[in-house]
Amino acid sequence: MDLETVENATKLFDVGTICIHDLFESNTKLTIPDYQRPYVWDKEHIAELLNDWNDHFFKENNFNDGAIEYFMGSVMIHKNTGKYEVIDGQQRLTTLLIMDYVWNENNSVLSKGTFNFNYKSKVSSNHIKQNRNYLKSIKGNLISEHFNEIIQKLVFSFIITENEDNAFVFFDSQNNRGVPLDEVDFFKSYHLRELNNYENYLRFFAKKFDHINSLNNTKIHNEPNLKSLNELFIKQLWRIRFWSKNKLWFASRKSLLDTFQKNTVVFDAVDDIKLYPSFNNTLGSSLKFNKQMQPELNSKIRLYGSESIDIPFTINQPIQKGIGFFLFTEKYTSLYNYIFREKKIEEINLITSLIYKLYNDYFINLYQMAIVMYYDKFGEENIEIFAKWFEHFMGAFRMNRSSIVEQSPIVLLRDYGNILQIIQQSYLTSEVLYSLKKAVPESYYEGFAYKVQEKNSVTIHLDDASQTKLSFARQNYYQCVKAFYLENITTNYQLTEKQNWINGSLTR
Repeated sequence: MDLETVENATKLFDVGTICIHDLFESNTKLTIPDYQRPYVWDKEHIAELLNDWNDHFFKENNFNDGAIEYFMGSVMIHKNTGKYEVIDGQQRLTTLLIMDYVWNENNSVLSKGTFNFNYKSKVSSNHIKQNRNYLKSIKGNLISEHFNEIIQKLVFSFIITENEDNAFVFFDSQNNRGVPLDEVDFFKSYHLRELNNYENYLRFFAKKFDHINSLNNTKIHNEPNLKSLNELFIKQLWRIRFWSKNKLWFASRKSLLDTFQKNTVVFDAVDDIKLYPSFNNTLGSSLKFNKQMQPELNSKIRLYGSESIDIPFTINQPIQKGIGFFLFTEKYTSLYNYIFREKKIEEINLITSLIYKLYNDYFINLYQMAIVMYYDKFGEENIEIFAKWFEHFMGAFRMNRSSIVEQSPIVLLRDYGNILQIIQQSYLTSEVLYSLKKAVPESYYEGFAYKVQEKNSVTIHLDDASQTKLSFARQNYYQCVKAFYLENITTNYQLTEKQNWINGSLTR
């Protein structure tokens, strides 16, 4: 049976089964569309499949001719102007093609040019090379020797539709079971589909998105930065957009897909990207009267050049489907990396390093959210002051808790002041700083009086009546903060004086 036969089965979805050997021998033009995610199967995936085949097809190291067909799962196909595009099943099909290429060499289906499985990302290229080398290393084993017999018993269910929306509804439902795809894979596929009729845009943004994704999967200097582009969306962009509106909860998968797919907007032209006011996209910064008593505009427009960080977007703006989404991703990936990976804002690097020492990932992520949002709104204006006072805000909460858990950032913003919302609503940095300082009354630190006994020793009083030792984490907090502000501390080592330590550090 070939795909043309399968295709005639039903009207909405054409469903049937096909043997992989028959598919390889047919003239069907099967392709991987540019908007698909990279090929990510590795040696472990292949080894698991081969072990399963070994149990199914072999008895006492001999191939079992009487073994029944082995079901390889379903493949979703979108028939698009005569081409058969693989929507789901590309990982398994690609792996079989690599096996065929390695073990059948010049007689492989790839040598015939029937399939157009062109992967352009480095992620795909690296996995293909690694898997090819692994399969070469086991050439000559039982499975490789009987591969051509095995593929005659490998069966797929093929589901074909000419309706692209139906294809992706099925694709989403399949991948919401078991181990799901990363959200960014769905985002990429969804928004590239908007560019299907614009081949130059499609290829350009598919390549750029894969490049951004690969860069963000690289950990730098063992620091607690986000480990992937997927984490950037979940732990930064989604939370900023919701928490700054006082919607203080964690993202569900549905909410992520709604925010960055379903609820994105469409305008008249695919390449007409709407802009909204921001500090680097404002017609004027002030008015001044001339000698004729006429107002003149002092313009401060920053033109968007080649740097991604200069794309004149705001983090809470509507996200435009297609190109707008890819530019939004590019902008805020670049902004996060500029601050925390490349460390380009020297004024906050020391306080950021202190925060990495003092806090776990939950509060580190909150700090990064606050800095990204602040920089997006105000640039570098007073950013060192903001960073130090925001640490003070988190630290006061930290000293009054035995531990910091996943819910702690939400409790802090809910009960002691939603600084993210204040940033969103403010026009001046002074408004933000006033609210931030006001959110930390000195009573937060009362009861923790640290008095020097000897050079390297302190007595810790929890109240006037008893002396109880603090937890290691809280002792560590005090010692690290004291060392950080040491130049500004003379005789008073109590944490209730921390505001003075901060102010002293800012007047140096």
